[in-house]
Amino acid sequence: MMMQNALIWTAKAVALSVALCVLVPSNAEAQSRVKGEYANSKSPLHRVGKIDRNLSNLCRKGRFKQRRLLRLSIGFKGKKGYGITGVAQQGWNLYDPGRVAEPRKTYHFFNQGYSNCRVYVADTPRPRQARQ
Repeated sequence: MMMQNALIWTAKAVALSVALCVLVPSNAEAQSRVKGEYANSKSPLHRVGKIDRNLSNLCRKGRFKQRRLLRLSIGFKGKKGYGITGVAQQGWNLYDPGRVAEPRKTYHFFNQGYSNCRVYVADTPRPRQARQ
């Protein structure tokens, strides 16, 4: 009986170890991200959201930008449209003295501080519900 219990516990421990190895991202994947990088993608950069010409012009003038450059970023590593965008939202990491930002929108900044700054706007995803 004790031998069966030991085998059952060993089988459970092995199953748990395998599950953790599958569910937890690999060390190489985590090391491929730079500090502050939320995620990376092989999609083209322009697919992150819809470009907003007005906000892009304000960004070029320094009147709509991230408070802290690349505090949170997404790296795009596809063959077309590669680059890094900094992320900001209304009330978080966003300098917006003209109050043009909209609630529930996420702003992605490409080349902030340069004459070719582009701002892409995306809907902010809803928070995930915790499983009960």
